[in-house]
Amino acid sequence: RTLTPDNFFKTVANFVASSPVLARAMVRPNVSFALREKIFLAVTSINDCRYCQWGHSHWAMAHGVPLEEVNQILRHQIESLEARNPAEAVAILFAQRYAEQLDQCDPESIENLRKYYSDAQVNEILAYVRFITFTNLSGNTVDAFLGRFRSHGQPISFFQFVVGAALAPVLLVVILLAKLDRKLGIVELRSRWYRRRQDASPNQDSQGDR
Repeated sequence: RTLTPDNFFKTVANFVASSPVLARAMVRPNVSFALREKIFLAVTSINDCRYCQWGHSHWAMAHGVPLEEVNQILRHQIESLEARNPAEAVAILFAQRYAEQLDQCDPESIENLRKYYSDAQVNEILAYVRFITFTNLSGNTVDAFLGRFRSHGQPISFFQFVVGAALAPVLLVVILLAKLDRKLGIVELRSRWYRRRQDASPNQDSQGDR
Protein backbone atom coordinates (compact mmCIF):
# COMPACT_ATOMS: atom_id res chain seq x y z
CA ARG A 1 0.00 0.00 0.00
CA THR A 2 1.49 3.30 -1.14
CA LEU A 3 0.44 6.89 -1.68
CA THR A 4 -1.47 7.22 -4.94
CA PRO A 5 -3.46 10.01 -6.64
CA ASP A 6 -6.62 8.35 -5.28
CA ASN A 7 -5.63 8.41 -1.60
CA PHE A 8 -2.95 11.10 -1.35
CA PHE A 9 -5.10 14.13 -0.62
CA LYS A 10 -7.44 12.33 1.77
CA THR A 11 -4.55 10.76 3.71
CA VAL A 12 -2.71 14.08 4.00
CA ALA A 13 -5.92 15.97 4.88
CA ASN A 14 -6.73 13.51 7.68
CA PHE A 15 -3.20 13.84 9.03
CA VAL A 16 -3.31 17.65 8.92
CA ALA A 17 -6.76 17.72 10.55
CA SER A 18 -5.41 15.60 13.42
CA SER A 19 -2.25 17.69 13.87
CA PRO A 20 -3.63 19.85 16.74
CA VAL A 21 -4.57 16.71 18.69
CA LEU A 22 -1.15 15.17 18.00
CA ALA A 23 0.60 18.35 19.13
CA ARG A 24 -1.32 18.37 22.42
CA ALA A 25 -0.62 14.67 22.91
CA MET A 26 3.13 15.34 22.77
CA VAL A 27 2.80 17.53 25.85
CA ARG A 28 -0.18 16.06 27.69
CA PRO A 29 -1.28 12.69 26.30
CA ASN A 30 -4.67 11.24 27.14
CA VAL A 31 -3.62 7.64 26.50
CA SER A 32 -0.42 5.94 27.58
CA PHE A 33 2.67 5.86 25.40
CA ALA A 34 2.49 2.05 25.46
CA LEU A 35 -1.04 2.02 24.04
CA ARG A 36 -0.04 4.60 21.45
CA GLU A 37 2.72 2.33 20.20
CA LYS A 38 0.37 -0.66 20.13
CA ILE A 39 -2.02 1.35 17.96
CA PHE A 40 0.86 2.26 15.64
CA LEU A 41 1.84 -1.41 15.38
CA ALA A 42 -1.77 -2.46 14.73
CA VAL A 43 -2.07 -0.19 11.69
CA THR A 44 1.44 -1.07 10.53
CA SER A 45 0.57 -4.78 10.68
CA ILE A 46 -2.03 -4.15 7.94
CA ASN A 47 -0.13 -1.61 5.83
CA ASP A 48 3.12 -3.58 6.14
CA CYS A 49 5.64 -0.73 6.28
CA ARG A 50 8.99 -2.24 7.24
CA TYR A 51 10.41 1.08 8.44
CA CYS A 52 7.51 1.74 10.79
CA GLN A 53 7.58 -1.85 12.03
CA TRP A 54 11.28 -1.53 12.85
CA GLY A 55 10.96 1.81 14.63
CA HIS A 56 7.73 1.26 16.55
CA SER A 57 8.64 -2.24 17.69
CA HIS A 58 11.64 -0.68 19.41
CA TRP A 59 9.65 2.24 20.84
CA ALA A 60 6.87 -0.08 22.06
CA MET A 61 9.38 -2.16 24.01
CA ALA A 62 11.00 1.03 25.32
CA HIS A 63 7.61 1.89 26.81
CA GLY A 64 7.28 -1.47 28.51
CA VAL A 65 5.46 -3.56 25.89
CA PRO A 66 6.86 -7.13 25.96
CA LEU A 67 8.38 -8.44 22.72
CA GLU A 68 5.86 -11.29 22.72
CA GLU A 69 2.98 -8.81 22.69
CA VAL A 70 4.63 -6.77 19.93
CA ASN A 71 4.83 -9.90 17.78
CA GLN A 72 1.24 -10.86 18.62
CA ILE A 73 -0.05 -7.50 17.40
CA LEU A 74 2.01 -7.70 14.22
CA ARG A 75 0.63 -11.20 13.58
CA HIS A 76 -2.96 -10.21 14.47
CA GLN A 77 -2.94 -12.58 17.45
CA ILE A 78 -4.50 -10.53 20.24
CA GLU A 79 -6.78 -13.12 21.86
CA SER A 80 -4.78 -13.09 25.10
CA LEU A 81 -4.88 -9.28 25.17
CA GLU A 82 -8.66 -9.31 24.69
CA ALA A 83 -8.98 -11.47 27.80
CA ARG A 84 -6.44 -9.49 29.82
CA ASN A 85 -7.28 -5.92 28.78
CA PRO A 86 -10.51 -5.54 26.74
CA ALA A 87 -10.09 -1.75 26.48
CA GLU A 88 -6.69 -2.01 24.81
CA ALA A 89 -7.94 -4.79 22.55
CA VAL A 90 -10.82 -2.59 21.35
CA ALA A 91 -8.39 0.22 20.46
CA ILE A 92 -6.08 -2.17 18.60
CA LEU A 93 -8.94 -3.78 16.68
CA PHE A 94 -10.26 -0.32 15.80
CA ALA A 95 -6.84 0.60 14.39
CA GLN A 96 -6.61 -2.60 12.36
CA ARG A 97 -10.13 -2.18 11.00
CA TYR A 98 -9.37 1.42 9.99
CA ALA A 99 -6.37 0.23 8.00
CA GLU A 100 -8.25 -2.69 6.45
CA GLN A 101 -10.97 -0.32 5.27
CA LEU A 102 -8.39 1.90 3.59
CA ASP A 103 -8.48 4.99 5.79
CA GLN A 104 -12.15 4.68 6.74
CA CYS A 105 -13.80 4.49 10.14
CA ASP A 106 -17.43 3.53 10.59
CA PRO A 107 -19.68 5.03 13.31
CA GLU A 108 -20.11 1.63 14.97
CA SER A 109 -16.36 1.32 15.57
CA ILE A 110 -16.23 4.79 17.08
CA GLU A 111 -19.15 4.02 19.40
CA ASN A 112 -17.42 0.85 20.51
CA LEU A 113 -14.36 2.91 21.46
CA ARG A 114 -16.55 5.27 23.49
CA LYS A 115 -17.58 2.36 25.72
CA TYR A 116 -14.06 2.33 27.14
CA TYR A 117 -12.56 5.76 26.43
CA SER A 118 -13.47 9.40 26.94
CA ASP A 119 -14.10 11.72 24.00
CA ALA A 120 -10.61 13.19 24.37
CA GLN A 121 -9.07 9.72 24.33
CA VAL A 122 -11.12 8.66 21.29
CA ASN A 123 -9.98 11.77 19.41
CA GLU A 124 -6.38 11.01 20.29
CA ILE A 125 -6.64 7.37 19.23
CA LEU A 126 -8.13 8.44 15.90
CA ALA A 127 -5.35 11.01 15.45
CA TYR A 128 -2.71 8.33 16.08
CA VAL A 129 -4.35 6.01 13.55
CA ARG A 130 -4.43 8.75 10.90
CA PHE A 131 -0.83 9.73 11.61
CA ILE A 132 0.55 6.21 11.31
CA THR A 133 -1.52 5.60 8.16
CA PHE A 134 0.21 8.58 6.55
CA THR A 135 3.67 7.45 7.67
CA ASN A 136 3.04 3.81 6.62
CA LEU A 137 1.99 4.79 3.11
CA SER A 138 4.85 7.30 2.88
CA GLY A 139 7.38 4.67 3.93
CA ASN A 140 6.01 2.16 1.44
CA THR A 141 6.11 4.76 -1.33
CA VAL A 142 9.75 5.52 -0.60
CA ASP A 143 10.48 1.80 -0.52
CA ALA A 144 8.88 1.37 -3.94
CA PHE A 145 10.86 4.33 -5.27
CA LEU A 146 14.16 3.00 -3.92
CA GLY A 147 13.46 -0.44 -5.33
CA ARG A 148 12.81 1.01 -8.76
CA PHE A 149 15.78 3.38 -8.48
CA ARG A 150 18.00 0.34 -7.87
CA SER A 151 16.51 -1.32 -10.98
CA HIS A 152 14.57 -3.99 -9.13
CA GLY A 153 11.12 -4.27 -7.65
CA GLN A 154 7.72 -3.62 -9.16
CA PRO A 155 7.09 -0.85 -11.73
CA ILE A 156 5.78 2.36 -10.20
CA SER A 157 3.77 5.27 -11.55
CA PHE A 158 5.18 8.71 -12.25
CA PHE A 159 3.24 10.00 -9.23
CA GLN A 160 4.82 7.41 -6.92
CA PHE A 161 8.24 8.20 -8.35
CA VAL A 162 7.87 11.93 -7.64
CA VAL A 163 6.39 11.45 -4.15
CA GLY A 164 8.94 8.76 -3.26
CA ALA A 165 11.82 10.98 -4.38
CA ALA A 166 10.46 13.88 -2.32
CA LEU A 167 9.95 11.81 0.83
CA ALA A 168 13.18 9.77 0.67
CA PRO A 169 15.37 12.45 2.37
CA VAL A 170 12.76 12.87 5.12
CA LEU A 171 12.70 9.13 5.76
CA LEU A 172 16.50 9.04 5.89
CA VAL A 173 16.53 11.74 8.58
CA VAL A 174 13.87 9.90 10.60
CA ILE A 175 15.84 6.64 10.42
CA LEU A 176 19.04 8.39 11.53
CA LEU A 177 17.19 9.99 14.45
CA ALA A 178 15.70 6.63 15.40
CA LYS A 179 19.15 5.03 15.40
CA LEU A 180 20.48 7.88 17.52
CA ASP A 181 17.61 7.40 19.95
CA ARG A 182 18.45 3.71 20.27
CA LYS A 183 22.01 4.60 21.24
CA LEU A 184 21.07 7.35 23.69
CA GLY A 185 17.91 5.77 25.11
CA ILE A 186 15.88 8.99 24.87
CA VAL A 187 12.55 7.17 24.64
CA GLU A 188 13.32 5.07 27.72
CA LEU A 189 14.08 8.24 29.71
CA ARG A 190 10.85 9.90 28.60
CA SER A 191 8.89 6.74 29.42
CA ARG A 192 10.30 6.66 32.97
CA TRP A 193 9.47 10.34 33.40
CA TYR A 194 5.91 9.70 32.19
CA ARG A 195 5.43 6.77 34.60
CA ARG A 196 6.68 8.86 37.52
CA ARG A 197 4.22 11.59 36.60
CA GLN A 198 1.41 9.05 36.44
CA ASP A 199 2.39 7.65 39.84
CA ALA A 200 2.32 11.16 41.25
CA SER A 201 -1.16 11.78 39.76
CA PRO A 202 -3.06 8.49 40.24
CA ASN A 203 -6.40 10.09 39.40
CA GLN A 204 -5.28 10.92 35.86
CA ASP A 205 -5.30 7.47 34.32
CA SER A 206 -4.06 7.59 30.77
CA GLN A 207 -6.31 4.93 29.25
CA GLY A 208 -9.71 3.40 29.68
CA ASP A 209 -10.68 5.71 32.55
CA ARG A 210 -13.91 7.59 31.96
